[in-house]
Amino acid sequence: MHWRSSTATILAVGSFALLAGCSQKDIAKQGQPIQPVAAAPAPTPAATPVAAVKPATTVNASAASKQDPFREGVNRAASAVSIGQSAQSPEDWKLAASRWQQALTLMQKVPSTHPNYSKAQTKVKEYQQNLAAAQQRVKGVPQADVASTKKNSDGLVAQIPIVERRGGTPVVPVNFQGQNGKKQFTMLFDTGATGTLITQEMASALGVVIVGSTTVTIADGSQVSLPIGYVDVLEVGGLRKEGVLVAIGGDVGLLGQDVYGDYGISLGGNIINLYE
Repeated sequence: MHWRSSTATILAVGSFALLAGCSQKDIAKQGQPIQPVAAAPAPTPAATPVAAVKPATTVNASAASKQDPFREGVNRAASAVSIGQSAQSPEDWKLAASRWQQALTLMQKVPSTHPNYSKAQTKVKEYQQNLAAAQQRVKGVPQADVASTKKNSDGLVAQIPIVERRGGTPVVPVNFQGQNGKKQFTMLFDTGATGTLITQEMASALGVVIVGSTTVTIADGSQVSLPIGYVDVLEVGGLRKEGVLVAIGGDVGLLGQDVYGDYGISLGGNIINLYE
């Protein structure tokens, strides 16, 4: 998992990925970040040669992940959305259109036996619409708010207002509920952030209880440890999530794909629509 702020890109490694799959109770019992396992000592020479263990399982698992057309299609679509957020020239829109085309092609390859096949069929229609919109922008045709055209579409789950932009990235209002009651904060809606990050000030205002920590790598290659905890409720544009695990640090809040990554994104000038 990684977080990206205006000053640094943070890549989580180690314990956070494991903690994210545990319950709050389980994590609370652990209380400490997972330490790296020490390398095994070199074997003593023996009369009978011992075959080296090849990391076949890891390589195969990684290859399998990369070959999943659904996951790769979603990743390409997220990239297209990110490019479209700051696109200003026909060349920018050509790149966005190219990513939408790649996402569409990958999604059309999802087999009927895939667990996300039905979602893939919905996303095929979504990506076709977004590809057509990007192609119009390449030609210089002004595009009406794409999000507004989705208002009455089936599967609309949230409409998130954009209150401002920072470096092309939308800033949206997010409502939280914690031990200290309900609070609202503005956060960056950054498609490059896979996990949700809140600042220390936000955590203190909400009364977030620390349940563990994670080691992360920032843009300059150094590693830092960030605390993690739960917020009782997170609500944005009508989308409600309960028991959201967040990292705490940085100087700006980031709304991550762990909140909205399962939904299609339609981005307009002043609103973001999420739909199934």
